Amino acid sequence: MRLLLFCFVLLVAVSGCNIISTAKEKQQDEGIKVLIVEFGSRTPIPDMKVTVRDMETNEDVTTATGDIEGEAIVTDLQEGHQYLFVPSSIYTDDSEQEKSVGKVVTIQEDMGYVVLETYFEREEQQLDVPIIMQNPELPHGCEITALTAALNYYGLNLSKTDMAKNYLPKQEIVDKGNKRIGPDPAKAYAGDPFNKLTGTYVFAPVIEKVAKKIAKDKNVSLKVENVSGQSAEEIISLVQEGVPVVVWVTLDLSKPTFKEGWWIKGTNRKLDMYRNLHAVVLTGHMDDKVIVMDPLHGYVSHDETSFFKSYKKLGSQAVAIWK
Repeated sequence: MRLLLFCFVLLVAVSGCNIISTAKEKQQDEGIKVLIVEFGSRTPIPDMKVTVRDMETNEDVTTATGDIEGEAIVTDLQEGHQYLFVPSSIYTDDSEQEKSVGKVVTIQEDMGYVVLETYFEREEQQLDVPIIMQNPELPHGCEITALTAALNYYGLNLSKTDMAKNYLPKQEIVDKGNKRIGPDPAKAYAGDPFNKLTGTYVFAPVIEKVAKKIAKDKNVSLKVENVSGQSAEEIISLVQEGVPVVVWVTLDLSKPTFKEGWWIKGTNRKLDMYRNLHAVVLTGHMDDKVIVMDPLHGYVSHDETSFFKSYKKLGSQAVAIWK
């Protein structure tokens, strides 16, 4: 069976864990040109089909077939809407397509080309972690969404919202006098991941505990380990052994930025609040690239050096899950 793992080269603006789009609500009459190329070599791949699914209705809205030069024209898409692009060979049946991975794209005005890089044949080290998007329900719930995807890779049928409501420990940030008081993110989520205004983030020790509780409650034999502090080589080795790893980075792999934070409850310690913290599932590695399942974008490739530089800037936090 041939499965496809791919990423789009797109420019998006991000703030927090949300995509900012100023696109208008109108149809792309001329269509969007999708160029389908082989990952790494960038060689065009002919005879590829692209199926487009509306993220709001979860219904397929259109398909297109690439020509001999790997180009396909996708039409009937609305600006400002999010769609899941799922590629497959024209020789692949529908059941195989359903097991492929996809990429979420927000349609913007004058997009021009969308370059779709694919692994024509999946390497063993590329894990088929399912795509689970945090929005719209969890605008600040990237960590619990990433964990849900990693656990569902092992056949569980978990809901990100159930995980956030019933398993993720949460504490409010409250104003007392002239101080904002909140939890240690290594012990509980600060705020509400369902709320754009009050949601913040949580660190690896909490996600480790949630994963272990899920495994116990579902009576599933899983080994969960907080592998924070491990080197890039060690974490890549885990993925190559078939282990998905939840990793903390920044949204665009740039330098972490901060804003006014809160005082840790019961201490004299104040922390600054990350503005651009994010969590993804590391699923693969090829040459100098890493592949991640990003709760905002689906499957994305990053430069390995930039990715692990961001990982270190966020405190080298990671959680691995074995079976």
